[in-house]
Amino acid sequence: MAFPPVFLLDILLYYGVLWYIMTNLDDLYRWFDKNRDSIIVDHLKECVLLKDNAVVGYYPDTDTALSAAQNSGFTMGDFLIQDCVTDEEDTMMYYNQAVCFGS
Repeated sequence: MAFPPVFLLDILLYYGVLWYIMTNLDDLYRWFDKNRDSIIVDHLKECVLLKDNAVVGYYPDTDTALSAAQNSGFTMGDFLIQDCVTDEEDTMMYYNQAVCFGS
């Protein structure tokens, strides 16, 4: 069974965008991890909003950081919200709008 060319282009575009998002988030996390000590100093237990390998701001929780990202016009995959915790306390989680868990 052959798929219509438009369908194949949609799939390629989707996975290309998904690859870009995951690569960008991975790069942002690596930058955060490399600079963690200087980023979290005086901000333990807060959340940091990162974009383009720079700190955008510090916020008391992830909801406030996400609101700031949305208000700034940031798009999915262009920013990272990270808890200001030491390396020993860190746990990595990925959120993807294409995956939904429910009952």
